[in-house]
Amino acid sequence: MLVSKYFVWFIIYSFMGWIYESTYCTIRKHHWENRGFLHGPIVPIYGVGALLASILFSEFPISGMQEASNLKIFLICFFGSIVLEYTTSWALEKLFHAYWWDYSNVICNINGRVCLPASIGFGLAGILVVRVIYPFVSGMTHDTNVYLMEALSLVFMFLFGMDMALTISALTNFAKNFNRIESEINEQIASAYEKLDTKAADAIGNMIEKSEQIQESAFVRKELAEEKAAALRERLTKERLESLFLSSSAAQKSTLLSIQGFKRSKDSNELRQRMRTMIDEKRHNRQK
Repeated sequence: MLVSKYFVWFIIYSFMGWIYESTYCTIRKHHWENRGFLHGPIVPIYGVGALLASILFSEFPISGMQEASNLKIFLICFFGSIVLEYTTSWALEKLFHAYWWDYSNVICNINGRVCLPASIGFGLAGILVVRVIYPFVSGMTHDTNVYLMEALSLVFMFLFGMDMALTISALTNFAKNFNRIESEINEQIASAYEKLDTKAADAIGNMIEKSEQIQESAFVRKELAEEKAAALRERLTKERLESLFLSSSAAQKSTLLSIQGFKRSKDSNELRQRMRTMIDEKRHNRQK
């Protein structure tokens, strides 16, 4: 019964988080934003945070917690949100080479994963959860029949599991196709280089044997080869990424459009950056 109750609370909190996140982003960007990692109307990180706050300050008989002052609640939720948000962002990026939020342009941020204004907001939200939302949710579910509560938790678990599986499958398939495309482009570029080298070598062989002329020709050959290879990579990249996006399922497209960027680290390659630009364009066109 306890697990069922907490899972139902988790879903309720996650739904409230989705409402807040989507509303805030919609107002800020002046167009509808369906926020979250999953397809459904829930943001799990809010559910986890609010559930932990409810358990810590109200459910478990921990000394000094149930009588905690607003300042104490704020500080614990402030620092707790930093740990939760940074860990979640890091884990998602390690697993899927992508990130769903980015504070890089916000003051006092750490690697774009957490920032001071957001953490202050979560600290204040912790007070709201403990003082207002938790009593409401607890009271709403307190008199619910045990069997009904268990049935609700099973339904929510099934839907949550399906959504999670669908999202992970979409991201995994995309990663596989992405790596395949990257390999194919590199192979075609390498093949184009070989052809250019062969033609240039034949041209040099027919020239008058003068050292300066050979060096100049080699330089020109290198410049032309790099220019043609760059143009070829540009065309292939655009074609392959467009093809990958268009051939994706509705679930995959929805997942891709929710991503804010790919891999913040320095080894984030050009193809991923181009994919991010293309997704931004698709998202912008969809909102028109």
